[in-house]
Amino acid sequence: MKKTLLASLITASVAATPTVQASDLQSELSMLKERITQLESQLSDTMAEQTGIKNNSSPVTISGSAEFLATGSEQADGSSENDLDVDAVELTIDATVNQYMALSTTLKYEDEGEDQDLYVDEAIVTISSEDNPWSLIAGRTATPFAVINGNAWSDPLTDDLTDNTDDLLLVGFSQGIFSAEGYLFKGQSDESKVDNLGLNAALTFDNGIAVGVGYLNNIRNTDPYQADSLTADNKVSASRINLSYEINALSLSAEYLKTAQFDELAGTPELSVWHLSTDYATELMGASGNLSLGYSKTDNGEQLTDAGENLFARSRMTLGASRELNDNAEFIVELVREEDYQGDDTDTLNLVLSTHF
Repeated sequence: MKKTLLASLITASVAATPTVQASDLQSELSMLKERITQLESQLSDTMAEQTGIKNNSSPVTISGSAEFLATGSEQADGSSENDLDVDAVELTIDATVNQYMALSTTLKYEDEGEDQDLYVDEAIVTISSEDNPWSLIAGRTATPFAVINGNAWSDPLTDDLTDNTDDLLLVGFSQGIFSAEGYLFKGQSDESKVDNLGLNAALTFDNGIAVGVGYLNNIRNTDPYQADSLTADNKVSASRINLSYEINALSLSAEYLKTAQFDELAGTPELSVWHLSTDYATELMGASGNLSLGYSKTDNGEQLTDAGENLFARSRMTLGASRELNDNAEFIVELVREEDYQGDDTDTLNLVLSTHF
C-alpha cells in the first residue's frame, strides 16, 4: 500500500513538472520583453537627446582653393609677354547656426598688381527651411544678374560687364521647375540710399533644358561702370535672357544681355553682349576631363572708356581642356583670343594648376 501511494505521488509529480516549467518560461519571456521595451525607450531618448545637441550646435566646415598660373601672350604689334602667378586663393568657412540659418564667409586673394591683400569676398547669412519654398539671403556677395555657364577658365565678356560684389538683401522662391528671386543692393556710386534692385526667374526642366530671364534697374551703379567716360547719375537698366541644355556628357548654353541707353555718350548707345559655350565631359589620358569652347562678343562699347582705355573687349574666344590629377586637383590648358575695339588681336596661352579641399 505504501509502495502504491509513493508510486502515485512520483507519477503525479513527474506529470506536473512540464506544466511548472512552461509557466516559469512564460514568466521569464514576459520579463525579458518588458526589459527590451525599457531598453528601446532609453535608446530612443538618448538618440533624441544627441540629435537635439547636434541640431543646437554650430558645426563648422572649412574649404578652400588655390590656382597657380603660367601664362604667355602675343600682342598685336608682335611683342610677347609671360608671367608666373599665384592667381587666386580662396578660404571659405561655413557654419550652421541652427536648422533654419547658416553663415558663409569667403576670404580671397587675387594677383592684381599692387593690390594683393586678403579680403572678404563674401559674407552672407542664409535663412531657409527644407519644407518651405522661400529663402532669404543677406550680406555681401556677387550681384546675381548674369548667368555664367560653361567650364572655361577665363571668364566670358558677360562676366566683365556684370561682375559686381555688393551688400544686398535677396528673397528667393523655388518650387518644382520654377524659381525666382528679387534683391536690393547698395550700389557703388551712391551709398546714401538703397534703390537698386534686380529680378530673376527661371524654369528648369527634367529633360535638361533650362531657361531664365533677369532685370536690373540700374547697371550704371555697379562696379564695371565706374569710369571717367560715364559722368551722369541717371539710372541705366539692363535685361537678360539665357538658355541651356544638357544631355549626357554634352552641355550647351547661350546668354544675351542688353542695357538701356547711356545718355551722356554720343548717339546714346545701348550696350549689349552675348555668350555661347559648349562643354564635353570625357576621359583624357586615363582620367576624367573636360573640353570647352566659348565665344562672347560686345556691341556699342567703344565709347565706354576709363583713362583712355576701353572698359570691355570687342570679342573673346576660349578653347580649353582640363584633366583631373587624382582627387581635388586638375590641370587646365587654355587658348584665348581677344579682339579690342581697334580690331587688334591678343593671343594668350594659360596653363593652370587648380587645387581645392
